[in-house]
Amino acid sequence: MERSRIAGALALCFFAGAGAAQAEPAHISIGIQTGIAYVPLHVMAAQHLIEKQGKKLGLTLTADVKNLGQTGLVRDALIAGQIEFGVAGPPTLLTLYEKTRGAFRTADSVVAIPALLNTTNPKIRSVCDFSSGDKIALPTVKSSAQAVILQMASKARCGDAFRNDRFTVSMPHPDGYNALMTGTVSAHMTAPPYSTAEVRNGKGKVRQVLSSYDVMKSKATLLLLITSDAFRSANPRTYRAVREALEEAEIFVRTHPKAAAAIYMKAEKTRESESDIVAQLTSRDVVYGTTPQGLGQFARFMNEIGTLKKLYGWQELCMPELRSRPGS
Repeated sequence: MERSRIAGALALCFFAGAGAAQAEPAHISIGIQTGIAYVPLHVMAAQHLIEKQGKKLGLTLTADVKNLGQTGLVRDALIAGQIEFGVAGPPTLLTLYEKTRGAFRTADSVVAIPALLNTTNPKIRSVCDFSSGDKIALPTVKSSAQAVILQMASKARCGDAFRNDRFTVSMPHPDGYNALMTGTVSAHMTAPPYSTAEVRNGKGKVRQVLSSYDVMKSKATLLLLITSDAFRSANPRTYRAVREALEEAEIFVRTHPKAAAAIYMKAEKTRESESDIVAQLTSRDVVYGTTPQGLGQFARFMNEIGTLKKLYGWQELCMPELRSRPGS
């Protein structure tokens, strides 16, 4: 009798566990913005890599990549549960981590790519030269990677981290490009391909003032794949499928840049030439890799200026799978 009761209990636990495994989502969404930084996400979508990796793990899984336009919208969609994963910069992760008491972490890095500040104002030679009447377009004021890098440069070169905050305005990268080219703003802090196109199409009027690599003294990660601890815990196979799909996509971009460029051009309907996109994808300044670099530097700076109440180490901000890697 006792043996039968135990066997029944074990069977119940087995079926409960099987039911829990089947409860992983049938569909997930990933929030992104625009630009060549997101090429691995477009490759994942075009080649159905999440579906492929999910199938290996016994899942029937579909996924879509949503262009949400701005960093703040990616952050808000994560908080609201409208997307399961979001791609955003280290400052977004840091503010999410602190405000949600550690509910969100990075599952992988996506890319190290320079954030570049371009201007059409001939009087602007450094970040200390902006004055009344100037406007600096960037993805999201105060909290985007571009905004915080501008604060870093302002502190180092002008003695005041917040000197240029009053000049910043939130714009998606394509809108920022158009605004700079039409004179609506006097500067735009963005990344390739927009920064490259601005200089090329600016007829000699667009100059680069600043590079994030100069500010941070390294090729720091600009974008991270972010999700919640709760999602990882409840959906381990889906979480693993997404990470393995991203890593497969990163390898594809590095080894097949021409094919990756074609996927990107179709996804974003860009007017850039294929040769220009391939040149940008293969630039030494653009590093597609899944180990975070410079995350701790963002954390230290934001804590120093009071944006963050506490100081966080880079490993604390990462999911367990990343903590043994040579990150920073």
